[in-house]
Amino acid sequence: MSVILGVDGGGTKTHALVTDEAGRVLGSSIFGPSNWEDIGLIAAGETVRATVLEALAEAGAKPEDVAGSVIGLSGLDWESDRTRLMSVPDSLRLAGPVDVVNDSFVALRAGSSHPWGVVVIAGSGAIAAGRNTEGEVFRTLGLGQVFGDFGSATDVSLEGVRAVAEAFTGKGPATELSEALLERTGVASVSELLEATSRGRINYEGFAPVVVEVAERGDAVTRGILEAAGVTVAGSVIAVIRRLRMEGDEFDLVLAGGMFHGKSSILQSSLEATVAAVAPRARPARLETAPVVGAVLLAMELIGVRVGDDLQPQLARDAVSVFHLRAS
Repeated sequence: MSVILGVDGGGTKTHALVTDEAGRVLGSSIFGPSNWEDIGLIAAGETVRATVLEALAEAGAKPEDVAGSVIGLSGLDWESDRTRLMSVPDSLRLAGPVDVVNDSFVALRAGSSHPWGVVVIAGSGAIAAGRNTEGEVFRTLGLGQVFGDFGSATDVSLEGVRAVAEAFTGKGPATELSEALLERTGVASVSELLEATSRGRINYEGFAPVVVEVAERGDAVTRGILEAAGVTVAGSVIAVIRRLRMEGDEFDLVLAGGMFHGKSSILQSSLEATVAAVAPRARPARLETAPVVGAVLLAMELIGVRVGDDLQPQLARDAVSVFHLRAS
């Protein structure tokens, strides 16, 4: 028996998917977080191993049956990380070629109709990554504002608090966000809100959905926050496009992360307009499946399995069904 293994490990969940070479799903599993920077290398390794072994068991397969595997991991940021993180698949004694990649490339392959394209992820963090038709890859650092990566839900939340503070002090215009955050947090006044936030009694990092909601109601300040975030995220996308010489290419621009899956398209519209000025043939498309699909496709390509035009969309649909059933 010969199987293909894909893993996507992040800060909240770790998914594994086992298929045959035709892309038929044989086994799957979901465990907790596996970002080694958050929980440590030992705990991250244990999570990945448990996820893989459960998926293989469901498929009726063993590590020696794996013809090829790709493991996408958040926290793989530098070349030195690759060395330490290869210890995880090494401990599983998987047969066949194994590759460990930053999880952004897994999301890219999951949402792209071809092995090449660009992905931008705006969720708890923000990152852009790409692969051109020659197989060259490049990505931004994905390490937060200090390193030039802006546009995450955390960043939007922070900008929302700043807007409320500036409205309170008179440095900035009034915004409906002030009242909306009072309602969200249950405090009585903006002064109390800002004091509690400054002292850490209120965690501002989850305010992005409120910013989006208020912007959709027509508030100019919050709309400006989302439009500015879209332009900044687009800057990361453009940096990838230019580094890989893709300005004139036709490719999928995969949009992943919670900031693209809310009820507002303000950030997305701003991003698309900015990117179109540099790469007019880019085709924006939201990622609508589990990123682990990309790990399976990359594993197939790693060992030379031909991925037909119908395989990616079918596997993407199957993965949605499989993981929806597991979550229910």
